[in-house]
Amino acid sequence: MADFLNGILISEILADNAGGAAVDVNGNGTTNKQDEFVEFQNNTNADIDLEGYAVWSQERGLLHEFIAGSTILAGQTAAVIGEYTGSRTDYFGASNNSSSGNAQGGFLEDGEGNKDDTIYLVAPNGDYIRLSYGQPPNVPTTLPTDFPTGGSLQGTGETINSGAPNGTSFVRDADGNFVEGTPTPGVPGTPCFTPGTMIATDQGDVPVAALRPGMRVKSRDNGYVPLRAIRAAEIARAVLQWHPDLRAVTIPAGALGNDRQMMLSPAHCVLVQGADVELICDAPEAFVPVHHFVGLAGIGRVPGNQPVTYCHLLFDRHEVICSDGAWTESLYMGDLAHAAPRAVQEWETEEGRRPEDITHDARARTVLKAFEARVLLDRGLRCVKAADLAA
Repeated sequence: MADFLNGILISEILADNAGGAAVDVNGNGTTNKQDEFVEFQNNTNADIDLEGYAVWSQERGLLHEFIAGSTILAGQTAAVIGEYTGSRTDYFGASNNSSSGNAQGGFLEDGEGNKDDTIYLVAPNGDYIRLSYGQPPNVPTTLPTDFPTGGSLQGTGETINSGAPNGTSFVRDADGNFVEGTPTPGVPGTPCFTPGTMIATDQGDVPVAALRPGMRVKSRDNGYVPLRAIRAAEIARAVLQWHPDLRAVTIPAGALGNDRQMMLSPAHCVLVQGADVELICDAPEAFVPVHHFVGLAGIGRVPGNQPVTYCHLLFDRHEVICSDGAWTESLYMGDLAHAAPRAVQEWETEEGRRPEDITHDARARTVLKAFEARVLLDRGLRCVKAADLAA
């Protein structure tokens, strides 16, 4: 469960950006430890003025103070990076980086061995949330020297056991838990379909954009289930240029069990099954986000020179539904996804129903972590053949 400070939570952290797996977050053409970052997400339906907020480290003290004009937009993110001099308004170069200019020193403590740390986001009134990370994480019993006074901890504090490969960030899954992932600062999002996707219903295959609340959609687990709400959101070309990780993933026919070419949002999960899956997660089936498949079997990103529209399908439960002949997930109303409908007004719903009133107790399947997905990929995708998914 995520801790919130005035509707803001810590959404992603990259604390060890070194070696061959390092990534260039700040866009300066180099990959080093000044690309390390902490990202915060606004889970309200209003922009938040960040003036007076600050980011602190237990080990390094004050890392960043947000100045006048600093804003985190409704439903969007703000990332504090070791060094950043570009023009993105959602990226902030650390104003008090004690290791600036020292690529080996790093912006953040690595989280390995005895290099554990705790990161704080502090509001102007002194209230704060904290995230402790390390192997194991060390939850402090005192606050950093010169830490603001007069406030209190919001929530209970969060922890991460940060034994992950270099260049791997910790991101929130839809349950609000931190899991290993590819660094994507500035990319909030939820699983969704593109308009051409054909969805299996009790009336046959229907384009996702033509679905309406109340229509009955084929579920792998529960027969035909009523669709409770649908939303279409266009991502503008300019946004895709700033956030290339939001570009849709295109999947050739047959690559993942689909009987025609399909396009999904990068966070969207497809169903995999087989002996390899059961060895990894002790279950016959699991979900894998499609962005893990990019570069394999002709699967790639759609160019970002045109806008893309994503469609969200919401049911009473998290469902496994048939789209373009493949089994994929519906929208999951977990800890973070549940906040998203409150930030938008474009949902089409059944009369008398509101998206924010729908809660999901559990995901329909386990979502494999990045390293688990890599194991499947290394085995040649033998567990995601079309015949395996056509049930």
